[in-house]
Parts: sequence; C-alpha cells; structure tokens
Amino acid sequence: MQPPSRPSLLVAMFLLLCAEAGAASTRLPRAERTRRTKASATLEQSLLAAVRDTGFDQVLDFKRGGARIAHAPYVDVAVIELDARSRPTAAANVLLSRDYPAGAIVPIDVETLGTTAVRYTAWNLDRWDSGAHEALPTEALVPGRDKAPLRFMAPYPASLFKLLIAFRVLRWVDQGQLTLDQPWRFLRDTEDQGTRPIRDWLEPMVTESDNTATEALVKLLHEQGAMAGLNAELAALGLDTLQIHGTSPVTGRSWNPGQIHMTALDTARLLLLIEGGPGVLWRTSSGREVTAKELSGPSRAHLQSLLAEQALHEALSSTLLCGDARAKPGIPASVPTRWVNSEDGTVTAAETAFGRDTRPCNAAAEVTFLHKTGLTENYGSDGGIVRSLPGKPWRRYIVVFMSNLGYRYYDEKVADAADFAKGEDGFPYVSTSISYTQRIPALGRRIDAMMQERQRARPRSPPAKDAVPQQAPRPAR
Repeated sequence: MQPPSRPSLLVAMFLLLCAEAGAASTRLPRAERTRRTKASATLEQSLLAAVRDTGFDQVLDFKRGGARIAHAPYVDVAVIELDARSRPTAAANVLLSRDYPAGAIVPIDVETLGTTAVRYTAWNLDRWDSGAHEALPTEALVPGRDKAPLRFMAPYPASLFKLLIAFRVLRWVDQGQLTLDQPWRFLRDTEDQGTRPIRDWLEPMVTESDNTATEALVKLLHEQGAMAGLNAELAALGLDTLQIHGTSPVTGRSWNPGQIHMTALDTARLLLLIEGGPGVLWRTSSGREVTAKELSGPSRAHLQSLLAEQALHEALSSTLLCGDARAKPGIPASVPTRWVNSEDGTVTAAETAFGRDTRPCNAAAEVTFLHKTGLTENYGSDGGIVRSLPGKPWRRYIVVFMSNLGYRYYDEKVADAADFAKGEDGFPYVSTSISYTQRIPALGRRIDAMMQERQRARPRSPPAKDAVPQQAPRPAR
C-alpha cells in the first residue's frame, strides 16, 4: 500500500497560481477561508482512508470468469459537510483509478467548492477494458484543462443522471413554462404510453428510477426547447462537468456512456443547492453568487420529498438487503414505509422483489437519506443528502459515489450463493437480488461513521422544515 496521498508539488504550484489570480475576487472572510481550509484538509484525509480501506481492488469480475478485477476501478467520491442550517463547512473529493490505485485527493477551492485541478475526460468502456489503455483517445469534458495536474475518466453516471432531468423540469416550472399538474401525453415515437400530470411522471422517475417516466420527461423537455439549454445552465452555475448530450427528441431515449457526464463534486454541489441552506452556497469562477434561490422553495421542497421517498436503498445504503449474510450494512437509512409490505416487511420496487424483512433495519435507522441511485452492467452510482433522525447522533452531509462498478462486479460471498445456471448471463443477481458489490455500502458505512465522529460536538438541531421523515434481464436504473 502506498503512503498517504498528498497533492504533488506540481498540484501545489498550480493551486497557488490559481489562488493568486483569483485573490482579488475572494469574498469569504479570511478567518472563514482558513477555518474551511483546515476542516477540509482533515476531511480529505479521512475520506481517502475510507476509500482505501474499502478495498475496491478486491472485487470479482464476471467478464473475467470470476477473477479479480484487472485494474483499480474508477471511483469518484465527494463529501460536503453541512452545519445545522445546511451551510457548507468543509468539502473533500477522492479519486481512485488506474492512474491513482492508492487514491488521490482532489484540491478544492473553498470559495467555489469546485476544482480546476482535474482534466476530466469522457468515459470509454473500451479504454477501461483494453490493455491498450494509454493508446485509446479520450475527450475532455471541460476545455482548457490540458495542464491540470490530475486526470480522470469520469464513469457514466447511469440513472443518477435523472437528477439532472428532475432539476431541469422544476427550473422550467419555476420559469412559468410548465406546471406540475399539467397533463403530458407521452408518445414514444408512435407508441402511446399514456397521459399523466407531469408530477406523476416525475415521481416514479426519481423514487423507482422508472425508465418510461424518464423517457417521457426527456421528450417533454425536447418539445419545450429546454434540453438544449440544460448544459449551459449548469455551466453557468459552475457545474460544467454535468452534461447531457445526444438524447432522442423522438423517443426520449439514447442515454449513452460517453454522452452523459457527471462528476461527484459537481453533483454534490447540485445537491447542496437542492438542500438549500441560507446565504451564498458557492461562487463561480466568474464571481456569480449561487444560492438556494436558483430553485424556488416549493420546487426544492418537492424534489427533496421525492429523493426522500427513494425506494432503492441498495448502494451506499443497503436497507433493502437487511439481514442477508452476504450483504454489508451501509448508511443506516430507513426505507420509506410506503414501500414496505406491512405483513412481512419486504420491499418490491423497480421490478425487483428484494425478499428481505427490512423492519429490523428500519427500526435501527439513524438517518434519512434523500438520494438517487444508478445501476447498469458496467456502472454503479449513488448520491444524496444525509440528515440524522430525531434523537439519533447528529450529522448532516452530502455524499456522492460514482464508479464503473456495475452488476458485472461482485463479491466472493455473493458468488458462493449464486445459481449460475439461471438467467442468460448468469450474473448473481438472478438468485440473490444483490446488484452492487457490497464494498459500496461498506464505504457508505465508513463515511457515515466518519461524519458522525466529526460532527459529534455539534449541537443537534430540529429537522429542516421541508424534511420528509431484480430479476434477469435486470432493467438499468
């Protein structure tokens, strides 16, 4: 194992030049900058240790006949620590990849809560799977970063990108272009998928990652002329790695790796906006002050309520797998009662009957997790807002995880229990309904314990006023 990663001299010089160039526009008081910088430095080291201790290089790969993963996977994890009023107090971002098999800390500017120290490139599955890793070309997501000291191929976010669709729909509502009660008839090409109020397309897209509902809203945004401006709107907020390209205005589909991009740090900042603490949340490099008012209060509350009603607690949180000896406990979050069968405690969601009694884990839950997951064969992601439940140890933070660890990757305990004779591909979820490597919830648990310890001295606060206490073929979600 390599010694703890520290920004290289090149990184330090790069950041010093950036800091000197932007010093005149700094608006945070010096004392606050110093405090955030110190708090972020300790958070960075703790997050790096958590990622390393999880051992992502130990997962098994079905495409390699069950052998260990060929290389360190691409993992992008960001955490923003919040105070009792949901204002940011510290931020950290850690990358794991072929280039950084022991992990690398991403330098974050405390004023912008962003970074210019990473040259992010589009995901290329052939580049990942190929031995000719360095020979295959990559496309930069953000121009002008050729000399950035770090580089990272950003994994496809899978269904986490639906958070961007929800954000755009609600911004369009705020601008008076739509209403949530407005009916929308979705024709997928010539196939009639029915008519519903927009809110009834939005709800299943977020809570169950429903693909038909997502297609409907993507097509709606195309017809409204709202898809074309999404990337520019996000870039104007300083979130320039959040991008959607190439979706079909006819079917609402074509959600392809290499065309839809997200990074953990920019996604965490979007969630910070959705959480909506008072005052300036961050400032863009051009000096724009970003506040919660980028979304109206009702729109933020509505999106928070949908994220809180998330059914799929199987990634950073793993309550759906409660009691399974092959599963690892994750963030100790409760599954909303609407999904829990009152007779046996099981949950059926997103076309999967998970088959575990979630009631013991719900009874032991300590937090609500307002989040969205993403899963395909080659990619796994999860990101959201963690708030402690009343009477439980206090913590509040945002966490985002992105990776190329989809359901082709698994763990020894899952492999031992899987019935490989079932299903066309023989992947282990056929018999276990465990779709993510359990190292992902294990990381979620480590991060939650870390944040609980960091925030132990903080006074507890009442919940925010807008808080809301698979079988083959597996659908992408």
